[in-house]
Amino acid sequence: MDYKPGSPPPGHNVLRPHHIDVFAMILLAFRDFYGKLPQQFLLYIYRFLILEVSEAVQPATHQQIVDFLKGAPQMNNLNVHNYILAFESMPKELTSVAQLSTFFHNATPIYTDKGGDEFRRSPFGFFCRRSSMGFSRLSFYGVMELQKDYQSWCAGDTKAGYGPVEKDLLTGDIWLFITMSDYGSTAHPEPFEAWEKGRDTGDDVVGPENLRRYFEQMFHTNNDSGIRQNALLNLIRMHYVRKEYAAASKLLQEAIAVARTCGDRVTLQHCISMLHRLPTASGVPVLNEIQPDLHPSEVLYDVAKLLQPQSGQPLTLAFEKLVQASGLYNSWVDLRKVSPHERERLGLHAMQAVLWSTLGCHSLAKVEESIIQAFSRWGDDDPNRLNSLLNQAHRMARNGLYRDALTLLVQPRTWRGLSLDLYQEWANMIWHILALRISRRGQRRLFYDFLLPRQPSSSTFISKEYFFDDSTTPLPPMSDELHQVMSARRHGQAVTAIQPLLQSLWNSEFQGRFSLYRLGIVLLADVGLEFGMSKHCRSLIEGILPQLLPGHDVEHRALACYTLGRCVIASSDAEPAELRSALPHLLMAENDYVHLEMFEAASDVQWLLMVVYHNLGMTTEGAAVYERYNCSAAKIRMYEESPVDEEAEKVWTLVTDVGALLAGR
Repeated sequence: MDYKPGSPPPGHNVLRPHHIDVFAMILLAFRDFYGKLPQQFLLYIYRFLILEVSEAVQPATHQQIVDFLKGAPQMNNLNVHNYILAFESMPKELTSVAQLSTFFHNATPIYTDKGGDEFRRSPFGFFCRRSSMGFSRLSFYGVMELQKDYQSWCAGDTKAGYGPVEKDLLTGDIWLFITMSDYGSTAHPEPFEAWEKGRDTGDDVVGPENLRRYFEQMFHTNNDSGIRQNALLNLIRMHYVRKEYAAASKLLQEAIAVARTCGDRVTLQHCISMLHRLPTASGVPVLNEIQPDLHPSEVLYDVAKLLQPQSGQPLTLAFEKLVQASGLYNSWVDLRKVSPHERERLGLHAMQAVLWSTLGCHSLAKVEESIIQAFSRWGDDDPNRLNSLLNQAHRMARNGLYRDALTLLVQPRTWRGLSLDLYQEWANMIWHILALRISRRGQRRLFYDFLLPRQPSSSTFISKEYFFDDSTTPLPPMSDELHQVMSARRHGQAVTAIQPLLQSLWNSEFQGRFSLYRLGIVLLADVGLEFGMSKHCRSLIEGILPQLLPGHDVEHRALACYTLGRCVIASSDAEPAELRSALPHLLMAENDYVHLEMFEAASDVQWLLMVVYHNLGMTTEGAAVYERYNCSAAKIRMYEESPVDEEAEKVWTLVTDVGALLAGR
């Protein structure tokens, strides 16, 4: 018999030699020595028997069982000693077919139903009944073969009696008394296991074919199994995860019709919820109404829909939906008696982390991410854990900790056990981190020659996120408007972008996206300098600076400090005291830009610092800044001319090797 960890129990029972030993141990404990053995010894053998009965481990050999009993506590007890002697003599007492038959028939009183509601049942009793029923179906030749295998097994031949058993109706009556149940076929879980493996490894042929085979099995005696809609629903989910929305939409119409015909309300609700997940032509998401059969995860996904800027809804509505999802989940567990699922429970925390991060409360987001990483298992395909790690790595990369972010993602406990769909998300995040670092360094040649050709197929790359170009692909609302402002500012025409800037400010404040709102305020102050409103612009930035100084987004802090320094200089009327007050802001901006490896922006700050030091007569500090300026200019030229990045090549080689390893499982 093959024992694989995590495999389902066998659909039919085959008596093996070790079953006789386990049966004998239970028989001695509950019949011959019942009430005579000490509690400590009983607990000792119970722990062994429960593992053997459950068949969750490789069965022990006869000698291993004997050695186990001889290592039991309270060996000086007379009854314990007699129990072990009785078990050791069992092979000598079962040397014939008659003795083996008598052994099983005499055990009947310990597990027969005695009637009444107070009758106690245990796994040991079920095991004994199953073994006895299996033995009663054996023919004379079957009992004789079992007795021979048991004697050989006790003598040390561990393979005796453990060969494969084929269910053959033509020759099966030699070993068994055939019953009506032997003429019918029953459903087996192996095809569904093969479907899950094919889905995880990206096999589009073996996976769906085994899914079809699984649901075409005979689950009951009716003509139609009535569960074809479940096969369609699994295929729909596979296409949806792979972003094959056209195929998912086509199958959804068929699945909805089949579910309505079968009267399957639960599957019908799942299909309608999946239909609401598909992107619409208008771009406005469709939210689910609370229904009796609506799964809490679908309400939780409504929160993800409201997080999209295209929804145009404030984040407070997303928090309301999150409360509904939490309440519906508790209702499923408490009222519908659904077993709580760890992933579904952690999914609520994962969505809270994203919500708090979008709102700008990064400390609360870190708390939720810590809960997920503390209570989820590493080395598993848990999307909650992976998403929390991806968000954490992206935040670290945004703040200039590129190597730490890559180290977090490439360690084996992060990618081990991922399905190919989750692997795509993992590889996509690593690609974006490399793209972020390369774009900040200004390595356009390296990006277009090395990184862009290696872009993952599932990646949604928008060049506007990294470079100032004229790409026609739009960014999400608010971000696209701010990009127009920054692009116009880069060309010295920021005054022409006031309308999209004010529109972005209004939308970000209304929706509660305060990170974008603070960035818009900084850009508004920058535009205000063009009109000579230096004092008003200074007050604008000073109002939001306490929220930027903790450094949750270092790039935003650097831009705010640089703009504030310019506002202070513009409103100082060349007074030394005012000029000195601008130095801390400019120095912080310089340190932040150097830390982010944005040397072009750092050189602009350093040039302004040299001007301020010159006006203050601080020649020593000015000379030091001039050296840093030359160093930044040298690094800009080096990165522009460098066609290779050894670290990026090693990281991407590791990513491809991991993909090949996961696909070859």
